[in-house]
Parts: sequence; C-alpha cells; structure tokens
Amino acid sequence: MTQVVILGFDGLDADLLRVYGPALPHLRRLMLESPFLELTSSIPPDTYPAWGSLYTGLNPANHGLLSLPISGQEPAGHDAGEPLALTCGTTFWDLASASGKRICVLNPYLAYPAWPVNGVMLALSPHDGSMSITPEEYELSLAFPALPRLAEQAARREQLRTFYHELVSCTLQQAALGLELLQQERWDLFFLQLNALDVVQHLFWHYSDLSDPAYPGQSEHLTRIQSFYRLCDHIVGEIRAALPAESILLVVSAYGHGRRSHQRVHLNEWLRRQGLLVVQRRSPRLLERPLSARSRGYLASDELLAHAGLAVREHQPPARSRSHLIDEERSLARAFSLGGDGPFGGVTLNRQGLEEQGRDYEEVRTSLQQEIHGLRSRGCPLLRWVRKREEVYQGSYLERLPDLLFELQSDFAIGDDLYVPLLTTQAARRAISGTHRKDGVLLIGNLLHHEPKVNDMHEITVMDVAPTVLSLLGINNAVRFDGQPLLTLRTAGSLS
Repeated sequence: MTQVVILGFDGLDADLLRVYGPALPHLRRLMLESPFLELTSSIPPDTYPAWGSLYTGLNPANHGLLSLPISGQEPAGHDAGEPLALTCGTTFWDLASASGKRICVLNPYLAYPAWPVNGVMLALSPHDGSMSITPEEYELSLAFPALPRLAEQAARREQLRTFYHELVSCTLQQAALGLELLQQERWDLFFLQLNALDVVQHLFWHYSDLSDPAYPGQSEHLTRIQSFYRLCDHIVGEIRAALPAESILLVVSAYGHGRRSHQRVHLNEWLRRQGLLVVQRRSPRLLERPLSARSRGYLASDELLAHAGLAVREHQPPARSRSHLIDEERSLARAFSLGGDGPFGGVTLNRQGLEEQGRDYEEVRTSLQQEIHGLRSRGCPLLRWVRKREEVYQGSYLERLPDLLFELQSDFAIGDDLYVPLLTTQAARRAISGTHRKDGVLLIGNLLHHEPKVNDMHEITVMDVAPTVLSLLGINNAVRFDGQPLLTLRTAGSLS
C-alpha cells in the first residue's frame, strides 16, 4: 500500500530553490529526482484561491474561495468561526478519507475549525491562532504553536531579529510535532503545512535583493531568506529520514515569491478619464488640498500621458489613495488589484448602470478589453494579457470574478489613486517588500512505480496536485477535477 507524505511550504519559490540549491542537500536531491519543479499558481496567486485550488483540484470559479478587495478580506461565502463549507468535504484529504484511507493533516490554510476525517486533522484559527483538532479527545505531547503575529513594531529594524527567531522557533516546534505524529502510525496520507517562509520573504526580501530600490546595504538580515530555506531543507531531511523506503514524498507550494513592484499603473484614473468611473460630487474639493513636496512620491511617465492624450504637468499634485471617493452607483467600471501588491488585477462593470444608459454590456466589455490591452509605456505594452473571465475559468462561482481579468508586466502593480499620472513610481516600501508570484513548487521523490503522464508542453498547475495525490493513493473516484493526475503506474514495457 502506497504511503503519500506531503510537506507544504507557503511561498517556496522555484527560482530561489535553483539559486540556493547547493546549500540545500535534501531539497536538491528532490529536485534531481522529481519529474517536476515549477507549479503554476491560480489567477490570482493569492492565499485563498491558490491553496483552495491545490487542496481541491478545482479552479477558483469552481471552488469559490475568493478574497477580493470589494467584498472584504474573508473569502466569499465564509462566516467567521464556521468551517469553510466550500472546502469541507472536497479536499484531497477528505476524498482520501472517504475512500477508507487513514489521514493525518496538520495546519492547512482555510480549514478552521477542523472537521472529522478518518484519522486526525489539526487547524489553527486565522483570527487568534487558537487550535482545533479532531477527534477532540486526541492528545498531543507537544503544542502546535501559531505563528507570532506581525505587530507594527516588529517591522522596525531593531525588532526584526527577535521576530525572525520567533518564526524559526515556531516552525521548528510545528515540524517536531509533525514528525512525532508521522511516526505514531503508518498513515496512508500525511500532510503538514508550514507557513512562516512566506512571512519571512514578505519582510526580508529587500535585505537580500541588491536590485530592490529599498535595499539598505549589507546588514545582519542579508541572508535571512536563505537561512530559512536551509531550515526548510533541514525539515525535509528529517521527515524523509523517518519514512519507509517505499513512501512517496511531495514538497509543494501554491505560489512563489518575488520583489514587490514600486511602479504603479492607476487604471481607475484611466477609467475616470474615459468617463467610466465617477468620483463623488464633493470629492474634487478634497483633492485640491495641497500637500508638502515631501509627500510627493511619484514620477510621471511622459509617454503614457501622451498616449492618453493629456499634457504632462511639471508639478503634479501629490497622490493619495482615492478608492473611498469612488461613486459606486454612478460608476460604470472599476479596477482593482488581485492577489495583493502584484501584477494581477480585474475590472468589474456595473451592468445595471450600463442598462440604464442603454449601453450593451458585451460591447462595452469587449471595447474596454481592447483599449486596456493597448496601453503602452515607452512603446512597450503595460499588460501581458487581458481576458474576459470566462476565457480564464469556468465554474458555478464565475460571477464572483471580475468581468475582465488581466496581468500587468512583472515590473508593475495596480495603483488605486485618482487625479495622478497613469504610471507612477512609488517610494520604496521597507516594511513589506516581498510579494507572491505565480510560480510555486511541486517536487515528488521516490517514484519507484510511477512515471510522468504528461509531456513537456503541459503546464503543471495547482489544480493538478489533488488528482495526482489521489492517483498515487490508488483512488479513482467519479469526482470531476479541473486538474489532472500527473503520474501513471509504470507498465511492464516501461520497466524494461
């Protein structure tokens, strides 16, 4: 009987694995024997949609786990303190449990409180870090601590050392409990997720990236990220050493990590100039208030302004966030960022408003798609692509996605300011300098009896993980996934 053990490291990045590989013997070994490395994330590569897709094998329009700026920070359909019904019963561990497999799953995102499985499930509250475990009477010899919260003072340089070591200590303790539970029983499926790496990269990226505008020069934090990758490597080594020779080991991450962009494309300002976004009537008086030159952190792009048919002003008014000044009822379109401070975004259309003006929704959407795609800076396109939502995903929750989805070039992020140049450069941010990117990780080791089922042209995505895990466990149920199994049993012919 095949045992599958999965280690999830939030934010583990394929490119950094290549860079740090010589110092990561256990991960390097996995990289050499795994048929895969890069794992393309969801659109956007944000926590809820990405890990939701990895757990369920479904795209965001089918699992419905979306966290959009318009609808708040909780995923759609979620009441605080209640299990995420959209996930409960549909994850790979639920499907394995329903097939009679013994399960141990520790610390998955989006899964609080824990729900019954054929084995043990442990989850931490995203609100206060409290632990939930099923069965409730299951006793732990060690605590499974929640990650320390990033208090405002922890972002200060003098507090970062302490905070980093707290993250290390917490991760080691989580891994120690995971190792203990792994050895208590020969689980058919064991899954441990560790989330501190993502926090480390968010906080310490600019200390190790010499090309980052916020790079402060050499400091004690220069190797924090690399050191944490070594910690992850150590954990992989300990887990692998405890496994029987025939156990299959997976290391996964639903997205990677990279530098946070300091260039902003203010599409809401562009929509305002097109007459599609309306500012509240009293707002212009607020916008005329002068600020000191010290507050001005933006550099205009002459060519982009010229493309928009506007003259460049030598003294541009300072930028402040204007999103709260948008008149939602009278505006016909609004843009916003998806997946944090990165290149992914969306545009929602006010269908009722369009109907009241006698305008055809599909004509406006198609025209807007073409015009946004044509935005240029210095002759180069600002966007990699812009598509209608049904061209990206299909599913029962499609209406929760923006009418248009797009990805900017990697050097840009979405800005939400109004009455500013369309393209600006923001002052370097030192507190949170790293951000998610779309290339996560999938490593699979000890494939004694399996071989790749897909060719080199197939894009490996987060949606392929769940069906692959179930296939490795020998479970072939009638569940329909958006992903597909990546491996197949070797035949007698392939073994010869």
